[in-house]
Formats: sequence, structure tokens, C-alpha cells
Amino acid sequence: MSTVNMVKYYFYKGKMPSSLKELEDMVALAYQTARDMKLYPRAILIRSRHHKTTSINGKTKKDPKGWHLTFCYKDAEQLKSNTHTACHGYTKDKHSWELLKSTHTGDKPDSAKRRYARKASVWPGPEELDEAPEIRYGHLL
Repeated sequence: MSTVNMVKYYFYKGKMPSSLKELEDMVALAYQTARDMKLYPRAILIRSRHHKTTSINGKTKKDPKGWHLTFCYKDAEQLKSNTHTACHGYTKDKHSWELLKSTHTGDKPDSAKRRYARKASVWPGPEELDEAPEIRYGHLL
């Protein structure tokens, strides 16, 4: 059985990739990462490109799990409650787009502040986001 799940993809203002191939790869990895825990993400914020650092006890350090991209996603309930789940989609290296594993936080308020932009919310309002053009990405159940 197949299903259609329309998902909106966002980037922080001015951070959307200029390459269509990179955009498609990021969207595919973001969707796979969110689907790893949630059946139907409705919105995904792609927060980073490949990197291998994370915050450990409030300090930036090399992530022991390796290269990943950082995302936030919302299901239907989180859209209503202005909350999201942050997650990492881990890959083999900085050139790979295959999801090896993922990590997910619990619900966080959209108003939570970003680590490196303390005045900015993790999931800001639409005026601070760029919406990716519609990309169809599906899966079989």
C-alpha cells in the first residue's frame, strides 16, 4: 500500500541550498529521519548541512556518532500546539545522503532559543523562514 503525506519543508531565511540536487538530497534525508520515529510529519525545518559537532553539557564538541544534519519536524498535533521535535540524521560521511541512524528529542516549544543565535527561536515565524518548492517524496507501507 502506498500513501501520500504532504510535507512542507523549511529553511532559515537565506539558508536554502542553491543546488536542486542538494535540496532534493536534504529533503529525502530529512523525511527519512523524521519517519524513523513519526508516521506522518507535516512540516520539517532543515536546520543545517552536514556537520560533525554537537552540544555536550552545553559545550560544542565533536559528535561521537559522526556526520549528520540537524532537523526539526512537526506532526499534526505539534502544528496545533506550537511544538516540534529536534532530530539528527546520521550519515557515513559529509558526502553521503544515506540515513544510518537517527536521534530524536522530546517535544520542545517552538519559542526555544537557538544555541548560536540566542535571541532567535528554533522554529521561528514564517517571516524568518524560506519554504522549499514542492518536492514529491513518498514511501510504501
